[in-house]
Formats: sequence, C-alpha cells, structure tokens
Amino acid sequence: MYVRKFEAENLDDALKEIKREMGPDAIILKTITNKGLKGAFKKNKIEITAAISEKNYTKKARVDKVLDDDQKSEFYAGSSNYISNMIDEHSGNNDSDQLYQVNNPGYGSLGLNKSVNTVKKIGEKIKTGLDDFLNTTSSIEPDSQLETGLDSFITNEELEEFAPTQITHAPIHLDPVVEQPQVAAPPSRQDDEKINELERKIYELTKSLERIQSKEPIGVATLGATLRSHGIDESYIQEICKKAMFELSEEERTNTDLVFEFALREMLKVIEIDMPLFSTIDCEETPVITVLLSETSTGQTNLSQKIGALKKEAVIIRTGTADSQPNFAEQLLDVKVVFANSVPEIVSECRKAIEKGLSVFIDYKNVQAEENQAKKFIDGLRRAFDKVEVLVTLSAIHSEGYNKKVITRYLPMLDGAVVSHLDICLDFGALFNISFISKGIPFKFFGTGKIIPEDIESATAERVLAGIFNL
Repeated sequence: MYVRKFEAENLDDALKEIKREMGPDAIILKTITNKGLKGAFKKNKIEITAAISEKNYTKKARVDKVLDDDQKSEFYAGSSNYISNMIDEHSGNNDSDQLYQVNNPGYGSLGLNKSVNTVKKIGEKIKTGLDDFLNTTSSIEPDSQLETGLDSFITNEELEEFAPTQITHAPIHLDPVVEQPQVAAPPSRQDDEKINELERKIYELTKSLERIQSKEPIGVATLGATLRSHGIDESYIQEICKKAMFELSEEERTNTDLVFEFALREMLKVIEIDMPLFSTIDCEETPVITVLLSETSTGQTNLSQKIGALKKEAVIIRTGTADSQPNFAEQLLDVKVVFANSVPEIVSECRKAIEKGLSVFIDYKNVQAEENQAKKFIDGLRRAFDKVEVLVTLSAIHSEGYNKKVITRYLPMLDGAVVSHLDICLDFGALFNISFISKGIPFKFFGTGKIIPEDIESATAERVLAGIFNL
C-alpha cells in the first residue's frame, strides 16, 4: 500500500492531482481544510492523504511508462471509469503470461520511477499504439474508447512475434501485499459542506462563551469578589455566579443590590438547620439519648450542661471521676451529672435513666481519635436503645481544615453538629463552607459565650450570614 499527501488550493485541484499521480483507484484516507477551528490561522489550502494498493499502482505505472507528459495530461482528464477500464484493458495488465517484469515498481516522487524491464521492441509498439489513440481522443466518445482499449493499437501479427517462447525475462513475482483495513468511502462534497458549517458554528459559540466569561456583568462580578473576600469556597462561588447569570435578567445582573439579595436567598438554602431530636413533638414524652462527640478542647463539657438544662428531668453522663462537689454551673442549672469510666458503665447508666423516663446527654470525648472505637460505641447504643442522636461538637475558633477533617471522619454516624465559641468567631465563611461540603448534617445549636443561660441558642442560617456580611 502506497500513501501520499497532496496539497492544493481547492478540492477539485487536489482530486485531479490524485487521479493523475495515483490513478482513479486511489482511496482517500483523510481530508484537512483550513475552515473552522483547525485552520483559522492557516492559508487557504486543502490537504488530502490518499493511498493505492501496490497491485493497482503497478498496473498504472505500466501505462504511464509509455506516455509522455502531454499524453498523460490528456489521458487522465477523462472520467475515472474510463481511465480505470483503459488501464485494466492494457495488455500488460490483463495477460496471464506477463510480457515484462517490474523490479521495485515506482512512480513519481514516491520513489517508484525505476526503469521497467521489457522484451525487445514492446515499449515502442505500445508507445506507438498509445500515440495513435491519443491523437484520436478528440473525436472518439468515451464509450467507444472503452470498447477499443489500449490493446487495439497493437495488431495480432505484431503480438505473435512476442510469443511466450521469445520472452527472455521471468514472469512477474510481486511480494505478497499485507491487506490493509478497509477505509470508509470519502465523504461527499455535501457532507464536507455540512462538517465545515458545524465547525464554523462551534467556533462562533466558543468565541461567544469566551466573551461571556471574560466580561461578567458588574453585579455578578462584584458578588464573586465579595464572596472571595469572606473566604467562601471557590466551587460555590462559581456555582452561584452561573446561577445568577441564568436566572436573572440582563438588567438585574448589572444591579449589585439585586444580585446580593439573590445570593443571600441562595446561601440560606445551603445552610441546613434542624431541631434536636429531644425537642421534637414525637419525643416530648419519650426519653432520648443525645451523644455529644468531639476530639479536642471545644467547650463540649459546658455545652452538654447547657443543652441538658433545656430538657426537664435529664441526666448528663460524663467520662472521668466525680468532683468532691458540683460546680457552679451544675448548681445554677440544677442538672444531674453521672460519671462513668468505661463504655459498659455509660451503657448501664443510660439504661437506668431510660427506665426512669429520663433523657440522657452523653459528653463523649474521643481523645485517642480512634474512629473505630467511637463507631463501636455509637453502634452499640443504637442497637440497645430506640432514640439515639449523635451530634459532633465543632469550635468556631478552630481552623476550617481541622473542622472539615473531624466532620468528615465521623460523617457516617452523625445526625447533626453543634458549634461553640461563636461569639469570638473571626471566620464565619468557614462555617458556611462546612455546611456546603457536609450536606445532610444540619446545625442544631450555637454556643455564644460564657453568660449563663443566654450563651446557647438554636442554630439559624441567618446567624451565619449575619456574621459573614456583618449584617
């Protein structure tokens, strides 16, 4: 299989060149034009890659050997069917006893222009026959030319003197050609036009999209800059800006106040808020076990006392050894605190409280940060008791990265989150980002200081947004 690239000003010129150089049996492998995205910055050229089998190319080379340039131009100006039939009808191509042998057959710039071994005088005979044929092409119709063929210009008497017994060269033995995968038929001119039109439309849409992205309306651009200044996650900024571009009108997108109001409404939907299980209507008369889970110092002990004081007749279970006397908060809030040194003791105290109809609040600190140990403890409680809620305790003064790591570690076993130290928080955007990435884990309570009992409040999305935008 011979492969060659052709380049021309237009498709017609390229096809004519292919037909002249490779014959009408050439196969188009690939066509590249300068229209559309690929050739936007190239000169007006078309490039076609064509191929022809060794057998067909050898047959064409035998005919081209006896033609000069003028005759070749006139011969290949005919239709493809005419040229193909004339090449097949040539005596050197259809005689079972080949009259000559081709060594390394070649043609043109493909390195196939080596001489052809022929028997005596056969070249002159064929040359003469073709000259006669070409001199009459202007007056003979293509159909009659097909019927005549190249062999008609050599008489039977002339061919008899070149009988097989007089051939001095061995017959042709061409190397076996490895069959190449069949190439699909080249697209028609109409298909090329459709492809070029589609490429042009894609190019125009791409440029339009670039203009939209590079020139955001002033309101949307200001919103993006404001959210970035408050540390909001970049993926959410891209999401809300795209939503504003699609849902707001062109006039609204240029109004900074309207875009800001739109952003507040959307951000309220992101921050999930829910009531604790022990305060729901279904559990008003039913004992509930609430587990507060943390790893490091988050103020969880104080929060467990304050949250436990919200439920009448509740028991707070804390790990460790009991103090000699209750602390001031326990006396003020009038809560019952029970100490346990192991998980079995915690479960035992829970069972005693549930039997008495008391809700339980467990202050559980996973100091070793062993996830499996906490998981076993929570799974055991949920198998033993019906109403169990697990809340992770986060501190607003801890870094966003640390809070994300904690909530991600215990995410499968969590029902919500409690945030402490909200009164000294410097980065409310971090709380928003935590709510954005941990969908399905709502905020339950916010700890807002040391003033008892006004230092704990139910979580609200408005509280987070007020902290972000200083509202």
